[in-house]
Amino acid sequence: ADALAQVVVKVTGQRAGEVAASLPALGDPAALVQQYRNVAPDRLSVGFDAEALRRALDAAGLPVWGAERPATLVWLAVDAGRGQRSILAAADEALPTPDAGDDPAVAARTLLLDAAAARGLPLVLPLSDAEDLQLVNFADLWGDFTDPVLEASRRYRADAVLIGRARGSDPETAQVRWSLLIGDERIDWNGRVASGPDEAAELLAARLAAGPGTARAMLVAVDGIDSLASYGNVTQYLSALSNVDACEVVEVSGDRVLYNLRVRGDADQLMRVIALRRLLQPVDPVPGGAAADLYYSVIGG
Repeated sequence: ADALAQVVVKVTGQRAGEVAASLPALGDPAALVQQYRNVAPDRLSVGFDAEALRRALDAAGLPVWGAERPATLVWLAVDAGRGQRSILAAADEALPTPDAGDDPAVAARTLLLDAAAARGLPLVLPLSDAEDLQLVNFADLWGDFTDPVLEASRRYRADAVLIGRARGSDPETAQVRWSLLIGDERIDWNGRVASGPDEAAELLAARLAAGPGTARAMLVAVDGIDSLASYGNVTQYLSALSNVDACEVVEVSGDRVLYNLRVRGDADQLMRVIALRRLLQPVDPVPGGAAADLYYSVIGG
C-alpha cells in the first residue's frame, strides 16, 4: 500500500495528500503488483503492472501523467553568507565521499534529486564549466536576468528551466525564490530547496496530465513522411503517447498522412506532449489539403 501510494503520486502528478483519499478506489494494492524484492533489510522494491494500474486509475477517475515528461534544467544560486556564493553544478555528483561531511552543496543536491524522484520529474543540473560561466554567472541568477540564463541553457536542450536563489547556510532551512520558465510562460513562488522540483512537478502535471473522461477525436495531419521508416516512426510515436488511446490512419497523400487520434485532454495538452519528443514541429495548414485539427511536419524531413 505504501509503494502504491508513492507510484500514484508519480503517475497522476498529484501530491500525496491529494491522492490519499483516492487510494481505496484502486482496490487491493497486491492485485496490481507484478513483482517485488528486498533490496536492503529495511527496503522493498515493488513493481506494478502498468496496464492494470492504468485501468484502476481510469476507473477511479484519476488523471494520468504519462512517460513524456519535461526534462527540467535547474540553476540554483546559493548565498550561504560570509561571501560564500556558488551555483549548484552537476560536477557536485563527485562530492559525496567519506570526507564530504555536511557539505551544503551535497545536501542541496540530495534535497533536489530526492524531491524530483518522489514526483517523477527528470532533472538536469548544469555543468557550470567555462562554457556556462562565459554566458551566465551568480549575479545573473540572483538578479533575475533571465536572458543570459536561457542562453546558457540552450546547450542542455531542456524542456523547462527552473531557477532558484537560496539564502542560508543550511539547505534544509534556506529560503529560496523559485522561477519556472516554460516557453513564454513564467511562474514564481517562494519556498525551500525541495519545493522547487515539487512545485514544478505540480505545475507541469497540470499542463500534461489528462483524465479518462476527457477523451475526444482529433485529426492530425503530418507532412514530410517520405519513407516507410518515417511512416513507421511517426505512427508508432503517436500511438504510444500516454494521452492517446487510439491512433488510426485516415488518409495518405504524397508525403502527408492524416491520423485520427482518440485523445485525452484538449489540443493544447496534445501539442505540449508532442513537443517534448522533438520529432514533429507545428506548421501552417496547406491550402487545399485535408482539413485537420492540428498540422505538423517531421523535423528534418
